[in-house]
Amino acid sequence: MGLETGTYISDLNSSNPVAGDPVNEGDDHIRLVKSTVKATFPSVTGAVTSTHTELNKLDGVTANTAELNYVDVTTLGTAQASKAVTVDASKDSTGIRNLVVSGTVTSSAGLLTSIQAIYPIGSIYINAAVATNPATLFGFGTWVTFGAGKVMVGLDTNDSDFNSVQETGGSKTHTLSTAELPSHTHSLNIPSSQNGGSSNDHALFPDGSSSNEGFTTAATGSGSAHNNVQPYIVAYMWRRTA
Repeated sequence: MGLETGTYISDLNSSNPVAGDPVNEGDDHIRLVKSTVKATFPSVTGAVTSTHTELNKLDGVTANTAELNYVDVTTLGTAQASKAVTVDASKDSTGIRNLVVSGTVTSSAGLLTSIQAIYPIGSIYINAAVATNPATLFGFGTWVTFGAGKVMVGLDTNDSDFNSVQETGGSKTHTLSTAELPSHTHSLNIPSSQNGGSSNDHALFPDGSSSNEGFTTAATGSGSAHNNVQPYIVAYMWRRTA
């Protein structure tokens, strides 16, 4: 039969050459085999040391070179920019800056223990957007709402108002007592005139008499409690009790 043709190894017919083919075509068959091998492996310029088992692990892989480079990490367990996240022999991974999770995370015992250490009993959890009980968010502990309508103040052992944890005090409004009024005076204007119509200053008792009588000015103001609220911002607060 005539000399076969082909470009790649897959084009070759393993039954060729058949018995009876001219011997002088043998060199043509050899050149065809060589050309198809080189066309099939154009980038192989050295020895390939991988076994067939190792090569077969790539069967079905469709990743391109850039995607395969993602797993080309320097040190297992250490995060690298634009590389896949790996764990070391102890199943640990370090160096991750931000991890965004869009679904449910099932935490390991070690992670749960770490979070519990961050929020021991008595801790306060604050969230300015999510009203969910921390017991649901973290998966541990008993949490109760805390400080409704109140602001927190740091402990001050030198101040009797703030020397005990969870001590409360203060009021949203306050009515001033007389003792709390700032020191002040009131003006009392007493008009007087002589028969001539000119205005003069006169003593209250021009005849020289004296009296212990007092004068009371007209009342003003409502006596209502005034706003005693400092600038504030509202957030959800919870305290762990167990």
